[in-house]
Amino acid sequence: MTRHKGDAIPHEWLETTASIADQLNIRIPSITMAPAWFMGPNPGAVLLNGRVLVNPKALKLPEDARRYVVAHELGHVKHKHGKAAFLAFCAVILLYAVNPPLCGLIELLYLTAFLIPYGLGDRAEFHADATAADVMGSPYAVIRAQREVMRVMGTSITPQRERRWKRLRALAQAQTEREQRSIAPGQRCRLQGPESSGDEVAGE
Repeated sequence: MTRHKGDAIPHEWLETTASIADQLNIRIPSITMAPAWFMGPNPGAVLLNGRVLVNPKALKLPEDARRYVVAHELGHVKHKHGKAAFLAFCAVILLYAVNPPLCGLIELLYLTAFLIPYGLGDRAEFHADATAADVMGSPYAVIRAQREVMRVMGTSITPQRERRWKRLRALAQAQTEREQRSIAPGQRCRLQGPESSGDEVAGE
C-alpha cells in the first residue's frame, strides 16, 4: 500500500474513486479520511455535499474490498441519498411547524410501516449495493467484498445485511436467467457452473 502522511488519502484510493466515478458517469467527489471514532464500524460514508469519508481502518482492505467500499459510497452519491434524507428531514420540520399532530401521525406510520420492519435506510443501502454490483460485475462479488470488509472492520452480519444479501442473490439469479435466455442451449452448462459455484464458496 502506498505510504501516506497524516490524514492524506493513499493514492490507490484516489485512483479507485476517479475510475469508478468515471464508470458511473458522475463528477469525481472529494475523498478524505475521518477519525475512526467518528466513523464507528463504517468503512466509508458520504456527506450531504457529496464528499466521501474513509475510516482509517478501511485502509487495510484489499483491492476488491476497497473497490466495493468506494463503489457503494459513490452509489449513494449517484442516487442522491444524502440530499433526499436531508430534504425529508426538512419536510418533517416544516410539517411539524404547520400541524404537529399530523406530523406525529406521519412519523408513527413511517416508523411502524417502514423503519421497524425494513431497517433505517435499508432501501438506500441496497441501491448502493446494486450500484456496486454493476461496477464490480456481479452481486456475488459484492457479497464476497462485504465479508472481507466485515472481517477487517470487526463487524458481524446484521438482519438488514442478510436481507440485502438475499436480494443481491435474487438479482444475480435474474441476471443469470436473462443471460441463459440470450445464448445458445449448448453454451448454458458451461456458463452456469462458475456463476453458481462462486456464490456457494464466497456467499455461504
